[in-house]
Amino acid sequence: MAALRVSTGSAKGRSLKMPKGGKTRPAMNRVKNSLFSILAARLPGCRFLDLFAGSGSLGIEALSRGAAFAAFVDHSPDCARAIRDNLELTRLTDRGRMYPLDALRFLRLRDLDPFDIVCIDPPYLKGLLGPILDEIPGCPLFTPRTIFIIERQKKDDLGLADRPALDQFDERTFGDTVLTFFRLRPPTVPGTPPPATT
Repeated sequence: MAALRVSTGSAKGRSLKMPKGGKTRPAMNRVKNSLFSILAARLPGCRFLDLFAGSGSLGIEALSRGAAFAAFVDHSPDCARAIRDNLELTRLTDRGRMYPLDALRFLRLRDLDPFDIVCIDPPYLKGLLGPILDEIPGCPLFTPRTIFIIERQKKDDLGLADRPALDQFDERTFGDTVLTFFRLRPPTVPGTPPPATT
């Protein structure tokens, strides 16, 4: 496997450690590059959440490109160690924080400011996405301006059609890998027309 490196920004070119055990799945370079190309204008100054963070490569890439803060969530002790090491290697420790929690437990925290961008990259085909998607609409960590991105396999059905509170606005396919982009639908006020789509 090629070395995992930060592609752009203040930490460009720095190699990242992978967690022991080989249980994580780093994003393919072309998927990661496409994702951050789409998000580029939104990254400076944003609050970024890396759920199922693994090595922390997505959150670290966001910090390198100007995010103000990144939270890294992974319950694996090996991943927590790798993320802390990677933040030190990239000199980004002051803007990143590791939360060694299960993703659902993290989403039930109530003492954090809302996030602007959320990357969700769970192990494929493990049934982990459904409970996360069900938790998002009532979670105070998010607003209608928050952008969510899920990396999944084609066969891993999100069921967004059955979740009217979630509004998919983009999707990109890379072989068997799919990036799905969505937001929370803002609450509607009776008697007002729906917002215009852009």
